[in-house]
Amino acid sequence: MEDGSRPSSKAPSMTALGWSAALHDRLGENLGFNEELEGEDIERSEFPVDFFFGTSTSSYQIEGAYRQDGKSLSNWDVFTHIQGGQRNGANGDVANNHYHRYLEDIEMMNSLGVNAYRFSISWTRVLPRGRFGAVNPRGVTFYNDIIDNLLLQGIEPFVTINHNDFPQELEERYGSWLSPLMQEDFVHFAKTCFESFGDRVKYWITINEPNLFAALAYKEGMFPPSHCSEPYGNCSIGNSIKEPLISMHNMLLAHARAVKLYREHFQGGSIGIVAYADMYEPLTDDDLDREAASRVLAFNLAWVFDPLSLGDYPLEMRRYHGNELPRFSAEERNYVKGSIDFIGINHYSTLYAKDCIHSSCNFQGNGHVIGFSYVTGERNGVPIGEPAGMEGMYVVPRGMEKIIEYLKKRYQNKPTFVLENGYAQIRQDIQVQDSLFDVKRVEFHKAYLSSLARAIRNGADVRGYFIWTLMDDFEWLDGYNVGFGLYYVDRKSLQRIPKLSAKWYKNFLTNNSLNDEEVVISPRRSCTFRGRKIEGGYLQDGKSLSNWDVFTHTPGAEIDGANGDVANNHYNYYLEDIETMNSLGVNAYRFSISWARVLPRGRFGEVNPRGVLFYNDIIDNLLLRGIEPFVTINHSDFPQELEERYGSWLSPLMQEDFLHFAETCFESFGDRVRYWITINEPNLFLVGAYKDGTFPPCHCSEPYGNCSVGNSDKEPLISMHNMLLAHAKAARLYREHFQPKQRGFIGITGSAFMYEPFTDGDLDREAASRALAFDLAWIFDPLLFGDYPPEMRRYHGNELPSFSTEERNFVKGSIDFIGINHYSTLYAKDCIRSVCNFQGNGHVIGFSSVIGERNGIPIGEPTAMAGLYVVPRGMEEIIDYLKERYPNKPIFVLENGYAELRQDIQEQDSLVDVKRVEFHKAYLASLARAIRNGADVRGYFIWTLMDDFEWLHGYNLGFGLYYIDRKTLQRMPKLSAKWYTDFLTNSTSLDDEEVMSRRSSFRSRKVIFSGLKTKQAEM
Repeated sequence: MEDGSRPSSKAPSMTALGWSAALHDRLGENLGFNEELEGEDIERSEFPVDFFFGTSTSSYQIEGAYRQDGKSLSNWDVFTHIQGGQRNGANGDVANNHYHRYLEDIEMMNSLGVNAYRFSISWTRVLPRGRFGAVNPRGVTFYNDIIDNLLLQGIEPFVTINHNDFPQELEERYGSWLSPLMQEDFVHFAKTCFESFGDRVKYWITINEPNLFAALAYKEGMFPPSHCSEPYGNCSIGNSIKEPLISMHNMLLAHARAVKLYREHFQGGSIGIVAYADMYEPLTDDDLDREAASRVLAFNLAWVFDPLSLGDYPLEMRRYHGNELPRFSAEERNYVKGSIDFIGINHYSTLYAKDCIHSSCNFQGNGHVIGFSYVTGERNGVPIGEPAGMEGMYVVPRGMEKIIEYLKKRYQNKPTFVLENGYAQIRQDIQVQDSLFDVKRVEFHKAYLSSLARAIRNGADVRGYFIWTLMDDFEWLDGYNVGFGLYYVDRKSLQRIPKLSAKWYKNFLTNNSLNDEEVVISPRRSCTFRGRKIEGGYLQDGKSLSNWDVFTHTPGAEIDGANGDVANNHYNYYLEDIETMNSLGVNAYRFSISWARVLPRGRFGEVNPRGVLFYNDIIDNLLLRGIEPFVTINHSDFPQELEERYGSWLSPLMQEDFLHFAETCFESFGDRVRYWITINEPNLFLVGAYKDGTFPPCHCSEPYGNCSVGNSDKEPLISMHNMLLAHAKAARLYREHFQPKQRGFIGITGSAFMYEPFTDGDLDREAASRALAFDLAWIFDPLLFGDYPPEMRRYHGNELPSFSTEERNFVKGSIDFIGINHYSTLYAKDCIRSVCNFQGNGHVIGFSSVIGERNGIPIGEPTAMAGLYVVPRGMEEIIDYLKERYPNKPIFVLENGYAELRQDIQEQDSLVDVKRVEFHKAYLASLARAIRNGADVRGYFIWTLMDDFEWLHGYNLGFGLYYIDRKTLQRMPKLSAKWYTDFLTNSTSLDDEEVMSRRSSFRSRKVIFSGLKTKQAEM
């Protein structure tokens, strides 16, 4: 939004507690705007099929990077750094960092379903010195990338050449828009844009709101260069009567000359201009006020469009301004007249107009003067519509239809685009939740779109509607205090969080309805927002939203509101991280492929080449350093689209998508990857996702959890069945088509707690055995023997799915090795023939209660993560169990680690992690005993190289050998990193020769040691 006025009142806010009932009661009802909104509803089908629906932004308001990659200082860069220039000291130095996050923002637009996007070119980024310097190639590349990615997503770019900002040098050389020389610079800039981008841009807007810019910059002195004179303002320089007319004259001639150039030499697109377009109604029914309203429209809107359509300024302006109004020469009139292919308007509000020529005017209050008329938002103390969050803006939907009718009649129904329309909300002093549940913005757009639809039905040639704006941004003089966006932007993290209006706009564009259940904040544990690509996320280089991107952006889903948008920025730091591994001396690294990065839409879209390139770079750089890549195909995350299309792992269709993803990985990376893990911890994932409802998609039922959907008894069994079949199909594909040439190995990894009997009684011994079968054999029995464990068949009966004969043939024996993630050991107590009390920290596996304490004494020292205890003997026990049950199948320990709380501890305390060192020493000693006893264990991987995003625990826990500063993302080695290096090199610098010598215990078996295992390479 370009209005420079200061908001005068704060939008009403509600506590989070009050939203649920309030929204439920008021959704779809009159929300206090005015009677126009009652009963309003609108559908996409009420507009032409080829109608453009989009969002609008401008460069200075979102890009940031104000001196980066060759950009020079603009007039706004200088203005916002002058003390007292910007009211609250805000500036666009960083803004929303769109310069570095543009791909994420384009993906947000794509998620909305828009088919157009209006943005502006930063003059200072492309031509830092105007005509007085060279084109900046990095600026051109930036906008080329935006345009190309928009078109890839099917989004039409509408490009504004100038939106308020220009090189400060042009102001200092000759006074910018007060000089005809600015015309030459603008034409040079426009030509550069046409040459650089015109082969793909079909819609050009030369200048944004010249009428508002001239008034604010040269009449009221609120915008740079801050010119004005009394009584309009108190500036050190300026003439508020003449300078607005001069600057507008130069802007119109600059526009017309650029259009002439475009039409004669370039690509045949459409070109126009956009004006700020309030509607005006007479304050009274008096003829003088009617004339005043008509005059204000002429002095505001026709001031722009009469010259460009008819060849001269409006008669109303000539009558009152006389010789002060500049004149076009005959030559100028020839190319000015008819120099727009379409009319663009930015419409926000409607005001009253009162005659000040023949009547007495009182200029107190919130009114101002346009066209010798006094314009105000109130009549007899009653506002024309509900005030919005920015002074001078009122919600008056009928004004949309009226302004379109005015333009249709005055300019013979010239094609028109509504290039901005939006609702202002005060951001300061309100809760984030209140910003996100922006019901009034939803009602605003519904009402204004209904008004626009009426105008179209009445014959107006309107061809597009753009919401201002995609996301809250720098709102000129109001800084970041006012938000118009469909997405809320956290000013600290710059995280984009969708508001209710984003959900509504998407549903409107797809002819879906926004019902009460989607609006109310549910007290149940569920993923309330389920629309495709609703929540934000770090979407660089073509990556789509994953299930976890969506989940972590759902209010209340993640314990502390953390997410993986940035995580450890491994995507940009991977070379540093690989060098860190190399310094440790590891010979293997296990990482996972982001499904959403390689196949953003699964089977329903193309492979993302930039995602493939990223993982190829990782693999190549690992091999250069002698580090063997162990690649996990799926580690809990997948494209959200698959959840929304068919329910992900609850549907057999997910098997096909997984097979397609696996084949893509084999084809892209298999020539260098020898070890594949198909799925990580299916047993743990489905318990969180479909039994307890703590992982997305948040399914559960009583007594396991309080979710809005799910069946905790059946859905875990169904999802596991689909995962096992998906694994087996991928393994069959690999063995038939890839393994003969690539000579790799394929397996799966399960979460592997050890269970010991709670007492020495037979029932508890059976309970411990049963818990192991229901947890670990649930995965490995089918993949080695062809069916689920007899223990499960005995108790689950027909609820346990069955494999067909054909399925059993390719499921059986479908792993080359067993992978386990082992962290802890628990007690198991019988719950079939014994009484169980499920209070405390216990839970149920295999009709057994598993718990970490006996008679109040923990089984081992508790770690910082609930349910994890330090019990080193469990490592040897779990290996022996697997050795006996699956006759010495090769085994890899793919995760083992120690959890430590990060919060409320000093950085130094994290770095001197003695307990982590003791943990790994003890667990490795236990593993060495199992190997000496004949177990075929071939590798040990520490979880994890560096502290990371630990699912529901966010960044509160750390397992890493390296500490990560959450502000700078600096990696700092802990004592455990030093110990691991010494262990791997048989050094004794940590004065523990006993354990250091253990490394030799593994040498004869060629055991692989890894200092890094991550869930996802982006971590």
